[in-house]
Amino acid sequence: MDRQTKPLTELKRLLNDCLREQPGCQDCQLHAVCVHRPDHTGCNWSAEVDFPGRSEEEAVRGLPLARGVVVMVRERFNVERMNMVESGLGLA
Repeated sequence: MDRQTKPLTELKRLLNDCLREQPGCQDCQLHAVCVHRPDHTGCNWSAEVDFPGRSEEEAVRGLPLARGVVVMVRERFNVERMNMVESGLGLA
C-alpha cells in the first residue's frame, strides 16, 4: 500500500484523533513522534504514547490497543519530505 504524505503537525493531529476514537485509548496521550529515515516497512516516523492518568499496570494493558492504532497510521502515512529536511534528516 502506498503511503500518503502529511506535514508533521497534521500527522500528530490525525494520530491523536485516531487514538481518542479507539475504545480503551481515550485517555492516551501522544508523547512523541520521531521522524527518521524509512525503516524496513517504508515508514519514516515512529511514535511514543503514554497513559499518564493510569497506574503502571493499567497503562500496560492499554499499550497493545494504542500500538495497534500507531501501526495502522504508520501503514497509511509518512511525514512529508519537507519536514524531514527541516528536522535535519534530509535524505540524499
